[in-house]
Amino acid sequence: MNIRKMTLLANLLAIAIVLNIIESAFPIIPVPGAKLGFANIVTLVVLYIYSFKDSSILTILRVLLVALLSGKLLGPVFYMSLAGALAATVAMGLMKKTNFFGMIGVSVIGSIFHCIGQIVAGIFVIGSTAIIWYLPIMLFLSIPSGVLTGIIAKRFVATWQTWHNEIS
Repeated sequence: MNIRKMTLLANLLAIAIVLNIIESAFPIIPVPGAKLGFANIVTLVVLYIYSFKDSSILTILRVLLVALLSGKLLGPVFYMSLAGALAATVAMGLMKKTNFFGMIGVSVIGSIFHCIGQIVAGIFVIGSTAIIWYLPIMLFLSIPSGVLTGIIAKRFVATWQTWHNEIS
């Protein structure tokens, strides 16, 4: 891995961590622990700029580091976050590979799978299926959230491609 790529990925990881922590401080969704998913902008950007592998590694590191910084490592929220993030990353990677959806569609699919991953993990971690009642609210909110995340990521990737072409 070259130094330029490693530096950019480290900076993107830092941005994702900050976005995740800031977002956690402002609960605006009526579901406990749910967020809009702005840290997933970075996952999507890395998926399109580099690769599925890089976006997966960055996502796992983000979830681990945020859990460590917030004191929630190995708690229920950690497992739910990890499951949601991994489900979203895998879904986005598969959808990108099909070339059927654009970046915004890939983002919406990722947002939906993030919710599903969190709920599935929550059922196992909490030991109750009652958490499934949050899924309709989460899915309803995931669509506009995924659209917004996709729009921001698309603009970032377009800007990055322009910048990258100018310095190459």
